[in-house]
Amino acid sequence: MSERDRATQVPAEADSARKKSLPRRLGCWLLVAIWFLILSTPCGLFYLAANGEIRLEHSHIPDPHAHPLLLVSLISESADRGLRIERSTIASIDSDTRLCVETAVTFLLWQSSAGNQNVHFCDCYARTDAESAWQLASTHSAACQGAG
Repeated sequence: MSERDRATQVPAEADSARKKSLPRRLGCWLLVAIWFLILSTPCGLFYLAANGEIRLEHSHIPDPHAHPLLLVSLISESADRGLRIERSTIASIDSDTRLCVETAVTFLLWQSSAGNQNVHFCDCYARTDAESAWQLASTHSAACQGAG
């Protein structure tokens, strides 16, 4: 091999240094994603302060506004200050004509006039056939185990 060929050939160590391992690349992307979340947190807090709530709704349950997938709202009353976090899940589907939705409301208060105010409730809906509208059949002030 001539001197010129050896100079143009890439050393094996330099080639392997250029190829980063998959876990190392995934780790870098994970750190970038975490950094993006940290940087976007103030934007979410400004949106919450301006609008009073951040709401994600279900698309396939009856009365989706009353049962949000996730609702974070700001509480700023004279006696209570903090956040209300509301989550809804489908607890049971007995058939095409019966459905129960469980909603959990959690309060994160930094100023409170009362004790624990967290609550779970269960709304069960019924309809005559698969094409008719859902009607509220019953409401329970607890989780949906055995509800219906």
